[in-house]
Amino acid sequence: MTTRLLIALVIGMASTQATAAPKDGGAKPSTGWLQVESAGADADVVARLYREQLLGWYRNSGTMDEAELALLADADYFAFRPDLTSFSIDQGESAGQWTFDPPQQGRWPTNAVQVIDRSDASTYRIVARVHCDPAAASCRKLRTTTAAMSPPEPATADESASYAAWRQLIEHEACTPAPKSMAAPRYPASLARGGEGGSVELRLLVNPCGEVRAVRLSGSSGQPLLDQSAIDVAWGWRIQSERQPKGAMVRVPVDFVPPQLDAASTGRIDRSSR
Repeated sequence: MTTRLLIALVIGMASTQATAAPKDGGAKPSTGWLQVESAGADADVVARLYREQLLGWYRNSGTMDEAELALLADADYFAFRPDLTSFSIDQGESAGQWTFDPPQQGRWPTNAVQVIDRSDASTYRIVARVHCDPAAASCRKLRTTTAAMSPPEPATADESASYAAWRQLIEHEACTPAPKSMAAPRYPASLARGGEGGSVELRLLVNPCGEVRAVRLSGSSGQPLLDQSAIDVAWGWRIQSERQPKGAMVRVPVDFVPPQLDAASTGRIDRSSR
């Protein structure tokens, strides 16, 4: 049985509660929040950093045992998960959210973007450093794409002026409508086997087209694995198919029903409009 068949996901968008935005007095979204910098071309540094982050992911996720990890440490190339291109680094000169070009067979990435949150309580500000060869066409394209990036969520407090400025940007973000897409979260096999379920409530900030730009846990299931599974999948959701005048904060319930309690359980999503 696939993990998708192990979950009953009940999302009633008709009953989903919209959370009121802070009063902004009619203020328009701020501009000039993004500074794009060229970090120059140092392909070896980018490749080494990606290799270190990928190896760390294999180690921390438990995907490989120690014997396999020992072999990887000396391998010239081991990009078995080319979909893993985004990593967060917390300390040092490399601190920031890194997004690397997908690795090609037998070759490490040489281009990357390092996003650094420079926001303080009063000002929302993001610095994006583009690591690539400025003379290459791929680098020019990467700079253009970076300059058009969606505003990332700041680490400042929700009640701060900088967070309110970021929320204004998201609620008025330019976007293109597309079909609603709300994949069911993965049901952790260990909990499914034990018949353990629960209900998770998420608080999502979406742009006018329903694309999720922030995910918060507003109600825990009591099972950290279920909570994280719901959070992880919600980042890729688009909760509506039509463009609204303004984005909003909404609450979405996610119910994990153990297969022992619901033999016919499938991923069920109420796809009614918001």
